[in-house]
Order: sequence, then structure tokens, then C-alpha cells
Amino acid sequence: MLSIMGLLLASLTGCGPSAGAFLYILDLYPSQKVPAQYKLPQGSYLVLVDDDKDLIRPTTARDALVDEMAKRLSEHKISDKVTTNDEIARLRQQEPKYDQRGARELGELAHADMVIWISTLGYDLSPDLEMLVTPGKWAVAVKVLNVKATQADQVRMWPTERDGKVVDLEVSPHDLRKSKNIQEAHELMASQMADEIAKLFYDQKLK
Repeated sequence: MLSIMGLLLASLTGCGPSAGAFLYILDLYPSQKVPAQYKLPQGSYLVLVDDDKDLIRPTTARDALVDEMAKRLSEHKISDKVTTNDEIARLRQQEPKYDQRGARELGELAHADMVIWISTLGYDLSPDLEMLVTPGKWAVAVKVLNVKATQADQVRMWPTERDGKVVDLEVSPHDLRKSKNIQEAHELMASQMADEIAKLFYDQKLK
């Protein structure tokens, strides 16, 4: 097979665009990449989804985003060690001052190395799916914190902006209307938000 491909490639040498097209068809042409904005280090993670203003009602999307982020970190071989929603619930029960703790402190209590801190800035999804004509919207700010940092200026790993990296999501009403119920619609929002956040942390191929 390799010898045949070698002969074919040799015959196309100097053929310009035709050679490039042939390589593209064989998926041998070097693909372009959109580099990650930040490469997450290996280690254990707490995915913390904040909603201080209680904008997400019910909390389905918030909880689902933790699970979806765990899937993305595993799929892209970043980490298989992500604090689950059950573990977060136990931590909340065991720690009387849970809501008063900072993100890094919660990371320590969860025995995580890093925290992916996702703060909700806005959330809008109409509960009437049948009549839905506007997209579902979710805006968050993302920060990565180093739980093991020994100095204050080492806690913030990414980004350099104080307010974090803003990620805006819109899910089309057409896609949302396919959901069987409002819970499934919220889960769809979480899945697509996880995709958008995960893209910050790995190289993307462009075909």
C-alpha cells in the first residue's frame, strides 16, 4: 500500500493544486490548527459552577455542566480525576460554611490540584419549549486556579484578566424544541457550554 501511494505521490510532484487535492482526499495534507488558549496541566480537578444570582432555575444546567466538563477533560486526555456532583453534595453537607468558602478553599476541601471556576453572568431559557422562538443564552466567566499554590500571586493560573475569560453561548430554538422536556433542554445547554469551554483548553483541527 505504501509503495502504491509513493508512486501516486511521485506522479503528482509538481502538479500544484492537483497534488494538494489528492493529499487532502487521503487525509495526508497537514491540517491547520486553532491553538488552545491555555493548556491545562495534568492533575485532579474540581469543576465549580457558581450561580450567585440564582439565574439558573431549575439547577439542572448547573449540575449537568459539572458532569459534561468531566467528560470533556477525559475525552481530551486532560484528567480522569474530576470531583463529581455527588462528592460536591457531600462536601456541602459536611462543611457548614461551604457557601462562605472561596473557590480555592473548596478545591482544598475536595483534595483537588486545580479548580476550573465557572461563574454564571447570565442565563435565559424560556420554560415554554413549544412556543420557543428565541435562542437559549448562557454567559459565564472562566478561571483556572492552582489549589497547591504557596504564594498569593501563583493562585491564578489563567487567564490574566481579573474577571476571567468570558464565554457566551446561544443555543438555537430549533435545537431546544427537539428536547422532550425542560430538563433535557437545560442538559443540552450544559453540553454545548461544556464544548465551548473545553475548546479553550485543547488544539482544534481545521479541515
